[in-house]
Amino acid sequence: MEERVQTRTALLEAANKELEAFCYSVSHDLRAPLRSIRGFNEILLDIYGPQLDDRGREFLRRACDATDQMDRLIEDLLKLSRVSRAELRSEQIDLSGLATSIAQELKAGEPKREVEFVIAPGCLAQGDVRLVRLVMENLLRNAWKFTGKRTGARIEFGRAEGPDLTFSVRDNGAGFDMAYADRLFGVFQRLHNTSEFPGTGVGLAIVQRIINRHGGRVWATGKVDGGATFYFTLPGSVTASKVGNPPPEAGQPDPFPGTSTMAAERL
Repeated sequence: MEERVQTRTALLEAANKELEAFCYSVSHDLRAPLRSIRGFNEILLDIYGPQLDDRGREFLRRACDATDQMDRLIEDLLKLSRVSRAELRSEQIDLSGLATSIAQELKAGEPKREVEFVIAPGCLAQGDVRLVRLVMENLLRNAWKFTGKRTGARIEFGRAEGPDLTFSVRDNGAGFDMAYADRLFGVFQRLHNTSEFPGTGVGLAIVQRIINRHGGRVWATGKVDGGATFYFTLPGSVTASKVGNPPPEAGQPDPFPGTSTMAAERL
């Protein structure tokens, strides 16, 4: 038995080294020619753009945009790989503080947008702060993106008491069809066209991978043009006083789509 364990450990270490080598190759060997393509396209636009007609310039701009999209996709895939291999370091995390910080960053990045953030205070969790911050960033940026066309945009972060302490990010944006809810967390799975809402289709896969590594669950409810709510649990999180209502299970409609009952900070 001991020999078998040692053999499997050695195989696992070898597989991890191969994955690290692959990630290094992706990061350097693929990005270098991609940057060259982008650079030459920009030179063509700058120097020879006046000699091209509108259609020719549009083709070059599309090529530049495509290289940018590929670069973002490579970066997100590398994040997904790092999430799978990173060592977990558990500590108490102030999720409310994280949400407030990320909300301020989003507002600073697009100061002309008017979005109301409602953040419940005192949401504490147990987990790896680096990875859990990635969860919060992806979910809040997702809500920010999909409320981009909404007048009176509103994003809430809070908690609900159920069998497990559950945290949620809710928005009143574009929403989604619950018939396709099982596709939300797949790599490269998108429920909206990139021309409407940009993205690589990897962010929610990163969220699920992190929550799974913590032994928790993540799911979502939504309605087309009626907003979406993403729920996640982190086992071992600090239990708070009972607030709000229990969250719906995956695949079930949200029973409390109105304003949160939690005392919250508004940004």
